[in-house]
Amino acid sequence: MSANQWNHIETAEYIEHELPEYADNPFICALPKINSHKEALNVLTLNPVIRDSEVLIDQSSRVHAIQRLTSSFFLPFSSHLVLESKFSILIRQGYIGRNPSNGDFFRHLNAGYDRIQEADINKQPVQKVNSTARSFAIVGISGCGKSLAIDRILSSYKEAIYHPEFHIVQVPWIKLECPHKGSLGELCRSFFTALDNRLGTQYRKKYGKARVGIDELITEMAQVANLHAIGVIVVDEIQKLSWQKSGGAEAMLSFFTSLVNQVGVPVVLVGTPRAREIFIKDFSIARRTTGMGAVYWNQMDNDQNWHLLVNTIWKYQWLRKKEPLTVELIDYLYSLSQGVFDILIKLYMLSQCRAMLVGTECISMPLIKKVYEDELKPVHLMLDALRSKDPDKIARYGDLRMPEIESRLIEIFADEARYEQILAVPIISSDQPSKVKAIVDIAVQMGMEFDIAVPLVEMEIQNNPNLDVMHIIHKITSTFVNKPIEPKAIKIKKTSKKTCYARKNKGLYDNQHAKERKKK
Repeated sequence: MSANQWNHIETAEYIEHELPEYADNPFICALPKINSHKEALNVLTLNPVIRDSEVLIDQSSRVHAIQRLTSSFFLPFSSHLVLESKFSILIRQGYIGRNPSNGDFFRHLNAGYDRIQEADINKQPVQKVNSTARSFAIVGISGCGKSLAIDRILSSYKEAIYHPEFHIVQVPWIKLECPHKGSLGELCRSFFTALDNRLGTQYRKKYGKARVGIDELITEMAQVANLHAIGVIVVDEIQKLSWQKSGGAEAMLSFFTSLVNQVGVPVVLVGTPRAREIFIKDFSIARRTTGMGAVYWNQMDNDQNWHLLVNTIWKYQWLRKKEPLTVELIDYLYSLSQGVFDILIKLYMLSQCRAMLVGTECISMPLIKKVYEDELKPVHLMLDALRSKDPDKIARYGDLRMPEIESRLIEIFADEARYEQILAVPIISSDQPSKVKAIVDIAVQMGMEFDIAVPLVEMEIQNNPNLDVMHIIHKITSTFVNKPIEPKAIKIKKTSKKTCYARKNKGLYDNQHAKERKKK
């Protein structure tokens, strides 16, 4: 490899380390300094920009601004700091056994060539090599923020680093998503494609041919991973891997174990609760594959972290009226989202969109409820499973696809019929008296439809402003129950004798036809 080949990749800049096992290793010294918890907090935090003037612009433009909540917002908690520390240890420890300065790295490469010759990833090399790599698994329901957290942590490391002294391009991390087909062969090919996109190489064309055997693909992938000193391979959506297409759960886990133990490349497996079945199948292999243990990433609890999260996102509103955030509203958002981060963000964004459309320009509990019912139907089963706290139900629905928020926001604005439908739904705005809200809540609890209760309550208060709540409730319920039904004019259509005879004898005809069909 010539230096010119990698002139688009940043050249390594080395930092000193206090730990002796890190100090003389170029791969480790080229990485960022080890973060304290406070430093990690600053590195991971991501706040979107919001300007006061933006609330005055057109609705269509404000919808674009709302997208910042999906692309530019991340609030780390203690669980994220623990995960950041795990990745920090995993990557650096994995490089100890692949140090180019003392020859370990090149011994691993030579061992890799032996494996390629035999097409056997587990072949023992002539010259013994040591692996200091580890691994762990992350299991959590869809939308709980595990992939987002991993992406934020990985983004703090460079994508590629060129070491001129050794003519090596180091790749500190690479993240793969299990292919839809779920085979190890497709996973290997996606690895070559991801590396080509990162480095501008042509490994997919060279190694990923359709007729290449799985054993050859695996050994080639392992060797390329070593050649570029990959710090960690993150395999997301691990539950998609097919046991049948991959030779069984044991073959899959053995493959990942070999990457760690034989090749020396750390691996992190990420999946939904359904992925638990993979690890349960063979406990001994699962234990070796998850050397640093498993991280179970559940939805958030309704605790101080949840309150902090909701308080933080509440600042990011592109609405012209901002309701004060109450404990009741925070609890209500938790009840609907069940602490799933992705659901909370999407519910919040869609509620802002709805508030713009109906003209209230503020978020209220009835509005949030209507958005939840209309826009988040695809995940109601999953959220019901979370409410049940039944592990089997959660595993069954824990990997449902989240609604596509970006396209949904655009569709709502573009669909005129839906626009008119939304405007027809009355929403209690923030500037209506608390008396109206209280009476409407009571009326709804008594069984009255919300869209009927609102105009009745407003009209009664306007006509009788001095009446107390109970008198108004009595009047509107009496009006609603005792309201006479006006008869509608009915047009009588003349019917022919033939039609009348057919209607009269419809049952005879149906029976006769049924008998004929039965004979046929």
